Amino acid sequence: MTVIDGVLAVRSKLRTGRPAGRHRLLVRRTGWVAVLLGLLALEFRVSDVQQANDVFIDEVTYADLARQMAEGHLPSILGSPFFLHPPGTYALNGLVIRIFGLQGNSMDLALQLRWVNSVLGVFTVVVCFLLVRRLAGVGPAAVAGVVLASDPFVLRMDGRLMMETPAGLAVLTGWLVMLMVLDRERSRKRWWLEAGAGLLFGLAIVMKDMTAVFTVVPLAASVAWRRTVPLGTACRVVLCAVVPYAMYLGLIAAHGLFPQFVEQKSVGVLRMVGAVQMTGFNSVTEVSLTDRLVDLMGRFATSYLLLGLSILAGVVVAAASGTAQRRAIGLFSIFTGVVGVYSVFFGAAEEQFGYCVVLAGLVSTPIAAVMLAEWLPRLRTLVLVGSALMTLGSLFLGIQARTVVDDGLVRARDWMTSSLPAGSKVGLTSVTGEYALLPHGNWDVLPSLQSLDAEGADYVLTQGRQLSEGYGFAAPELLDWLQKNAQPVFTFVGPTSGDTVVWHLDRTKLDQAVAGGLTIPPVSGGYR
Repeated sequence: MTVIDGVLAVRSKLRTGRPAGRHRLLVRRTGWVAVLLGLLALEFRVSDVQQANDVFIDEVTYADLARQMAEGHLPSILGSPFFLHPPGTYALNGLVIRIFGLQGNSMDLALQLRWVNSVLGVFTVVVCFLLVRRLAGVGPAAVAGVVLASDPFVLRMDGRLMMETPAGLAVLTGWLVMLMVLDRERSRKRWWLEAGAGLLFGLAIVMKDMTAVFTVVPLAASVAWRRTVPLGTACRVVLCAVVPYAMYLGLIAAHGLFPQFVEQKSVGVLRMVGAVQMTGFNSVTEVSLTDRLVDLMGRFATSYLLLGLSILAGVVVAAASGTAQRRAIGLFSIFTGVVGVYSVFFGAAEEQFGYCVVLAGLVSTPIAAVMLAEWLPRLRTLVLVGSALMTLGSLFLGIQARTVVDDGLVRARDWMTSSLPAGSKVGLTSVTGEYALLPHGNWDVLPSLQSLDAEGADYVLTQGRQLSEGYGFAAPELLDWLQKNAQPVFTFVGPTSGDTVVWHLDRTKLDQAVAGGLTIPPVSGGYR
């Protein structure tokens, strides 16, 4: 048992004997550090939130689903009920739409709702600090808070309208409350805390049901692993965690939609385990994960390190710690990291899956570092240097992430609206373009030379990275043809979408190409 393990084991007994002045000083210092970290996180998240990340297809989809819930409808896509993800985040954003009267198309709503995730991300930083402080002290917790406040990958997620931010906050807050549960003897207050932890886990699951693996599963494992969590406590927490999702299922059943729910969830489970590859880096139409990691190393190096440390640090904490609180967090980190590793090699390896893995790595790594420094005092300098480098690296990459201008699709929309001749026919070629820009006058999805010619298109909008990586309707060969035969009238280069270009078509060359049999058919979407 380490020194801090011993302190944690007797902390509840020492509470009554701790000098009041010293206790107030500790609480005051913790409070000030939490406030400062919150302000740092707020600055990173609200600074240029509208232009730091280009619009992502999921954002505009979720914004449209939130608008439907704001209008009192169940989420649907193209007229069919949508059950691939639970509606927790859509309900939250729908409430914001109703309260503030937000309006606009799906892209405008997504950009306005980004502020919600920015604020939630600030609370996640504070919760991370409070959680690590309970297990490793104020210093390591402050380091974890600074790294999370500035982590470039987390900023990318918190700066977009993604489900991971509210779900991750609920997961981390639930584990913080679980630490309070394990720190108390049996009492009525402990039962209330158990209910609170369970409901927070339930909220996470009803926002993104995959988080059950980050909450309920490690909690169940904690019962078996060195009796970390008492069986009765785990049962009560799990029972409360089921409540939000049970209410969701009851709503579905009341509308007679349970068969559709089962059908869509079955597909979702198959996607998660990798039996069906529709999207992600393991999909045959996508760029390889290795190429993507190498390409983004200069932007997310510290984030990748945290992803890799989640399992290792979790194993150290779960296996070697003498306190139940630390072991529980170690198991949380292990299971979360395993899901991340599995998705990379076998499942639907999408970038957003790494969000909770980074959170797990950030709460377990400082604890493991403190334990290592106590076991081997000669390594304390190395641990301090590593912590300093990690903090400085994260701050540098975070500043870089928030100062880049990466809003190509918004700029292209604004330019076309203000600069193109009235009545111009514009062809869109990507999934993001369709969901973000339509409906709009004479704009339409025209992803092939044949459709551009048949519909009399004057201009065409392309996003280079999306088309080259399989996230578009048009084939990559269309870009090659446009570069040789059309004139770029608007160009924006950004790290997310590459070259966002509006091309002015030469009707003579287009007619000749199609007449000669060159159609360059689309690769997806059911368009011609």
